[in-house]
Amino acid sequence: MKTREEKFWQEGMDGKRFALCLFRRIWLLPAAGAAGAAAAAGLYLLAAAALGGKPRYEAFSQYRIYFDSEKYGEIQDYYNAYTWGDIMRTDEVLDYVMEALPESITRDQVRSCVTVGQMNDVRIMPLSVTTQDAALSETIAAAYGVGLPRFAEALEGLTGMECWRMDEAVQVPRATRTGYALGLGFFLGAAAAGFALCFRVCLDDSVYLEEDLAGRYDWPVLGTVTRGRDEKLLREFRTNWERLIGQREEVWLAGPDPGRGKAVLEECLAGGKEGEGLPRFREVPWPLRAEDAAHLREGCMVLLLPWGARDGRLVRHMVLQLEKHQAEIAGTVVYDASDRFLRAYYGGKGMGAI
Repeated sequence: MKTREEKFWQEGMDGKRFALCLFRRIWLLPAAGAAGAAAAAGLYLLAAAALGGKPRYEAFSQYRIYFDSEKYGEIQDYYNAYTWGDIMRTDEVLDYVMEALPESITRDQVRSCVTVGQMNDVRIMPLSVTTQDAALSETIAAAYGVGLPRFAEALEGLTGMECWRMDEAVQVPRATRTGYALGLGFFLGAAAAGFALCFRVCLDDSVYLEEDLAGRYDWPVLGTVTRGRDEKLLREFRTNWERLIGQREEVWLAGPDPGRGKAVLEECLAGGKEGEGLPRFREVPWPLRAEDAAHLREGCMVLLLPWGARDGRLVRHMVLQLEKHQAEIAGTVVYDASDRFLRAYYGGKGMGAI
């Protein structure tokens, strides 16, 4: 009995086998993505609540700018080169705005709370005033409504500025990027799960196909027994058993779970012998006892391997211990295999031809 040097990650890439092993657990990707999305959104909302500070209130207004095109031509192109948000904070504007505000409000307060939004039309200017007090926001916004028309009259190139819209202050919504957090969390969770799943499959030493054993051990594979007891595979297994094991009266059974494997053997062989007696199956005690070693050297031993059990290293350890006692393995049986997996790998016609 000989084993070959086992490097499961160097056995060669069987793309179809690899893909099927991934698809068995493909549900982990959306599950991990959902968990990642929930975690990311939760952290984002927690951070927004903890670091957001006091509520903020925004008073929005909109102004129509009138350019003196008759005198200066395309003057709007000249003013469009400036950032209106900076102009709204200059002393030239604030001189007019401060006249409409109470003395308790400072220029620095006004400068820190006023912003100009994106101007899709150079003639329409959106202005926002945001503070932690709704009344204060409305007061400053109203002061701009008084001061900007006066500023426009004094500015060369403009004939006026008119307030078209003045809204009441509303609370600024928090956590406005929850959707982005959900999307990022889902992507990161699914990506991490995908990487971990690929890594797991690459290091998986389980037995899924008879071809897996052919590259690891020198003894024959007697057959594969599926959970659904596929008739074609059962016929193949019984034929190989009769040819390689024959009518032996006693067969030793070794493996990670010889009790379960023994039950499968008795069920499958009894169905194929039409009432004939089965050999006496004896489970190999583990750890191996010295008094059993002599019986193993003289008897017939079958290795029973559960399908997809991730126990390749354990099986190799058991085989090495058996080799030390010069126990010969007559063959291997893989049991409890997935019918769906094998059909997908070999194809419907392939299964029928087995």
